[in-house]
Amino acid sequence: MLDQLLCHADQQHLIELATLLAVADKSLSWDGKSKDEITSATDLNKVSIEKGEMESKLIAELESKNKKPVFLSFGIATINPIEERFIEKIKAVPLPKTEEPETRVQVATAIMKELLAEKKSELPFVPKLMLFELMLVALCGGSISNIQWPLLKEVQHHYRLKDFIFDDLLERAETVNREVSKTISIILE
Repeated sequence: MLDQLLCHADQQHLIELATLLAVADKSLSWDGKSKDEITSATDLNKVSIEKGEMESKLIAELESKNKKPVFLSFGIATINPIEERFIEKIKAVPLPKTEEPETRVQVATAIMKELLAEKKSELPFVPKLMLFELMLVALCGGSISNIQWPLLKEVQHHYRLKDFIFDDLLERAETVNREVSKTISIILE
């Protein structure tokens, strides 16, 4: 949407952050099985993320608008570097804890901090625009999950955005999301 106001480097950074936000709360599968279906024959090294359709489309749209692709796509089972980092860190967690929100927040926050490290913005609108776009990604599922919320707050704190700015951006993102949903409903009636 407004991401075209960002320079190429900031667009790439936004895609990385959005990807992390989109996968942080999604279900995992091991060798194609859920945690409850795992047997002794299951290959626990084959971990994948069951991505949400709406978030995937939004991120693909961000990537397609970007001048150079950030992640190479070779079919449906594409894994990008952010997903790989998330999977590698989640594999280091004891299996019973991998689906716990606290564990997901810890893993995702560690990656978020790495992505934000040393990132500064000369222009004051850039962090606000990025946070707004990230809120839209988080709202794709209807509401911001308890795993996504701390990640959004991490972006806010990193860029030292005041609470009233965060709240105002959130209100605007919720309004945009609601209006888009209504418009789609009217069109599909």
